[in-house]
Amino acid sequence: MRHMARGPLTLEESAAALARYQRHWDEHGFGLLAVEERTSGRLIGRAGPQFHRLWRTDPEVGWGFDPDYWGKGLATEAGAASLKWAFGDLDLARLVSIATPDNLASRRIMEKLGFRFVEEIFDPTLGVTVMLHVLERGDEYRVSEAGPRI
Repeated sequence: MRHMARGPLTLEESAAALARYQRHWDEHGFGLLAVEERTSGRLIGRAGPQFHRLWRTDPEVGWGFDPDYWGKGLATEAGAASLKWAFGDLDLARLVSIATPDNLASRRIMEKLGFRFVEEIFDPTLGVTVMLHVLERGDEYRVSEAGPRI
């Protein structure tokens, strides 16, 4: 949660977030997915496209992982799988990805995936500035053909 401009969620906040994720799936037919470690089945993060309250015209591809799994390429892999799903089966034309300026790891992943920086947006709810990146179907992006290894 270091780059989410807030601390960890309480149990009640987590339940409310899960309800929002379910509503998003019900309304749009897609959304965030749980990411599990293949060998143990342990929940290690989340990734996928969903509409963000700051940018409602195009779905945002986002990811978040347990710190024990940082630096292993899993967020890049999950982001690439999300792009493949969004531009393929979901037939979306344009995606965004948002990160705070100091979230260098996520911004590097966006760059690897082909996103380009467009503008900074102020989030009045959290009181932070975020950087909006865009990727359109047909832009060059790198998606692993090997598929997820999680």
